[in-house]
Amino acid sequence: MKIEVAPEVFALFPGYVRHVLVLRDADNTKEVPELAELLVKEQNRMRSEEAFADLKTHPLVASWRDAFQSFGANPNKCPPSVANLIKRVRGGKDLPYVNSLVAIFNVVSMRYVLPAGGDDLDKVRGDIRLTRAQGRESYTPLGSPEQKEHPAPGEIVLLDTGNDEVFCRAWCWKNGDVSKIEASTRRVAINIDALPPLGAEDGRVAALETQEMVRRFCGGSSELYRLDAANGSIECG
Repeated sequence: MKIEVAPEVFALFPGYVRHVLVLRDADNTKEVPELAELLVKEQNRMRSEEAFADLKTHPLVASWRDAFQSFGANPNKCPPSVANLIKRVRGGKDLPYVNSLVAIFNVVSMRYVLPAGGDDLDKVRGDIRLTRAQGRESYTPLGSPEQKEHPAPGEIVLLDTGNDEVFCRAWCWKNGDVSKIEASTRRVAINIDALPPLGAEDGRVAALETQEMVRRFCGGSSELYRLDAANGSIECG
């Protein structure tokens, strides 16, 4: 199986880097009290820091909003995941402990102000590709397996090339139901996205911390990869 970012994505967004953590034999079945405390701690920090009072002007969020607009997505209607996460928390809603891997994504996303998420590799039929949509692809909304949508032509999507199923719409807006992380998930690709002005090295620090948290709270084995304009594809088993 390949995990790749299409060249046109790097051409549109110079300096963009995706760190991918490929995890095997994870134990995602238990709620870990220490991780639950970290999730609460990061939410409290988000609520206390005035730098997040206006997300539209925060540089690390504004860059994602600008990126969405550049490929035709309205960031007010389909906000980048990190913006949606912080807005929800600052609005007074607590994030649920869905499972340990999702909790780790949310902690890292808030701590470093970047999009973080993942996909169950046992659900993949072909390769995973971040690319621009043709419009014919199929998307199943999270929690609504009976529904089907189609991305807009030109929209950046995370795609299973084996069946044209979209795992995530608008780059990092909305995860799909097909590849969702569940308690039974044991093999997963975790994505940590760094878009300027966030530097690639900052993204790597976030990815390394993700790897360490996964080791502590979920076990298993993992390899960390970097996808960039010079190397946009990896092979993983």
